[in-house]
Amino acid sequence: MTIQSELLLNLLFINLKKPVKALIRSHLKSSGRNNTGHIVSYHRGGGHKRNYRLIDYARKLYNIPACFLKYAIDPNRKSLLALILYSNGFLSYILAAKNLSFDNFIISTYTSSINISSHLLLSNMLIGIQIHNLEFLPNYGGKAIRAAGCWGQLLRKKQKLAYIKLPSGEIRKIKLQCFSSIGALSFRIPFILKKAGHTRSLGFKSIVRGVAMNPIDHPLGGGEGKSSGGRASVSPWGILTKGHWKTRSKKRSQSYLLRDKLFVKKRKKK
Repeated sequence: MTIQSELLLNLLFINLKKPVKALIRSHLKSSGRNNTGHIVSYHRGGGHKRNYRLIDYARKLYNIPACFLKYAIDPNRKSLLALILYSNGFLSYILAAKNLSFDNFIISTYTSSINISSHLLLSNMLIGIQIHNLEFLPNYGGKAIRAAGCWGQLLRKKQKLAYIKLPSGEIRKIKLQCFSSIGALSFRIPFILKKAGHTRSLGFKSIVRGVAMNPIDHPLGGGEGKSSGGRASVSPWGILTKGHWKTRSKKRSQSYLLRDKLFVKKRKKK
């Protein structure tokens, strides 16, 4: 029996109109609260119930061809998912690349391939190819280039390192033993929010300006009449909110991924 006939037999038992039950899990929301229950992100809460889709970032079913079944919408992300069926009968969700078709087989392999969404070693990829779902360390699964519509580019290979241009414009060195997927990521068609209830169903609560509050509730509150606050935008605890703080770790020497020798070009100019 050929691979095509085996896949067709498995398709008879799959309902393509609904999510695969074995690949979804219940998803608890934090509503903007941390592990102690304190609100750390304001204007979050409520919203429609969402199940989490189990996405295969590592793609460790090597040398087993798979066929593309359909695009799937994930309520937790803006990128589309692709439901694929392996020749051994396993179903899996992966991040969907653009221009996927039913003709090409998808494969995760240590050898070379040019099929879209195939998962390859950087050492076996062509120079200049578009990639996504990039590993930072071998066998750790894809960690970068996973946002909707994004793609990176393999610029060159030198010794045991590959030079990768990330969507932010940053160029960094990655080991050639790391895996990545071929192609640029897809994205959902943007929709128009037609009423306030639609925003609430997405989990966003209405926002009250700090200058409209009482001085006991916010540093910008109070004043005679409608005041403009008289100071830079701050959080309810007086912390500046307009990008005055760096978010990357200060312990650069202790983190392998943040060592200066791995960066060829930073994402921000000095």
